[in-house]
Amino acid sequence: MLPTDKYIYENVVPSKNKNFSTNLSFKDTNDLFELEKKKSLIQHAKKINKYILTIVLIFFCLIIFNLQKIFFISNESFNSFSNSIKKERGKIYDRNGELIATNIDTKDFYIDTRKILNKTELKNKLQTIFPNKKETYFKEIFSKKQYVKIKPFITINEEKHLKQIGDPSINFHKSSKRIYLQHNLFSHLTGFKSLELKSKIERNLDDHLKKGTDVSLTLDLRVQHKVHEELSNSLKLYNANSAVAIIMDVNNGEIISLVSLPDFNPNHPEDIKAFSENNLAFEARYEMGSTLKIFNAALVYENNSKLEEEKFIIKNGYQITPDKLIEDDHIKKGILNFEEIFTLSSNVGSINIVEELGIKKQKELFKNLSIDNQISLYGLNVVKNKLPQNWDSQASKFISYGYGISISPISLVSTYATLVNGGYKIKPKVNLSENYPRERILKDTTSSKINLLLSEIVKNGTGKKANVDGIKIGGKTGTSKKLENGKYSEKKVITSFIGAFPIDQPKYIAFILFDEPRRNKSESLESFGGNTAAPTFSRILKKISPILNRNNYTKMN
Repeated sequence: MLPTDKYIYENVVPSKNKNFSTNLSFKDTNDLFELEKKKSLIQHAKKINKYILTIVLIFFCLIIFNLQKIFFISNESFNSFSNSIKKERGKIYDRNGELIATNIDTKDFYIDTRKILNKTELKNKLQTIFPNKKETYFKEIFSKKQYVKIKPFITINEEKHLKQIGDPSINFHKSSKRIYLQHNLFSHLTGFKSLELKSKIERNLDDHLKKGTDVSLTLDLRVQHKVHEELSNSLKLYNANSAVAIIMDVNNGEIISLVSLPDFNPNHPEDIKAFSENNLAFEARYEMGSTLKIFNAALVYENNSKLEEEKFIIKNGYQITPDKLIEDDHIKKGILNFEEIFTLSSNVGSINIVEELGIKKQKELFKNLSIDNQISLYGLNVVKNKLPQNWDSQASKFISYGYGISISPISLVSTYATLVNGGYKIKPKVNLSENYPRERILKDTTSSKINLLLSEIVKNGTGKKANVDGIKIGGKTGTSKKLENGKYSEKKVITSFIGAFPIDQPKYIAFILFDEPRRNKSESLESFGGNTAAPTFSRILKKISPILNRNNYTKMN
């Protein structure tokens, strides 16, 4: 029996339609071919992803690198810019912030001789612009193939004319020039800076200035101008070789004005004449003559000596050496009291005082006043005082009336400040930011008596021509013969006056000195401190006292 005859298969029924077919899909997770195909695709995708990721990472690395580079360059440029600002040379100001010295942008003029269009024409035009150049100068320059600096720091007018020439050989380089706005006024303090050459503050404070550190001086521009003007007039009036003026605050040592003549223009150091660069206030020594006599009074006051009450016979003079008799020809009196020795400036009386007190006490006073020590000033050089090598009894007598010892003007002024300010030792200064403690080295009563004595000298003594209406002044005149070839000249003298004001409570001290003032009919037949330096002091004080009052530097009655 056939199966089809006996069984019916419900799930399998042959199709009668021959065109009909059934597609069967078999799903087998163990299909190796498909798995391999997937793996291949996955690996390919991973490779692409790695490649893209590498490109992206490289791209980001490049971005970061360039950003760092840009930041570094910018930072370096900023630092360079900052450094350039810091390295611009520091400025110099007066006590009120008035500019004295600074740098300005300028240009240097160069020529490239290989690019000159017409040498003859260019030479003629340059000779017109720079007439100070020798005729052979440009000829020598043009004879060689070179790139050469013709002139540094050209003026705006020179640059204008050079540009108008239009020659391709002409070039300009940026540069910086140090200028001094007040010209000669502060030349003996600032000095000058020109290329590599420097002097005074510009040299001694070069490390500070080139780092951009500014310097403020204690000096007052307005006072300095008036002092310079009056001292210059007096220098001509008395036909002197040179002159010095110093004004100082007696309580803190601040120098308000300092003028040394002759002077120079620091903007043109090439024109400086011989000896004019010397700051005579700091760098010169003088035998100060009678101004030192006040030290004898201080000796008496400090040692409570009874000499204040004694009388002194001067009419016979004093035989100081076997061949030298000291006389007071200018004094008509034969006997003087203690005060008159100073008001009339007696040499004989001064010797008698020191002879009574002794050389030991004289040396002690000079040591206390630091006359044997060298003064140090910020940015400036100060010469050391010259004391006698053999300070014996004879030398002591010469010193009593201002001979045999050479001291700088600044040293004398500093010492006098101690005598009048209550007995306090002060250190002179030109830097406004400096401060020093004060130390009492003399009795207050000594200073008070000194001031009364100085006041009397101006009222009734040799300093009468120093008087100024409305201002209480005290001071001392000085006249000393100049030493030439081992002998003292009878014609050449140093004249001076040193005065404090207001003398009842001193705030300022001023010193005036002339080297070799000649006879002048408008003042006197002879030159003394009383008729040269004293009247100059008066004229200066009249001009500067309103400035000092207005700035509350001092209150005068």
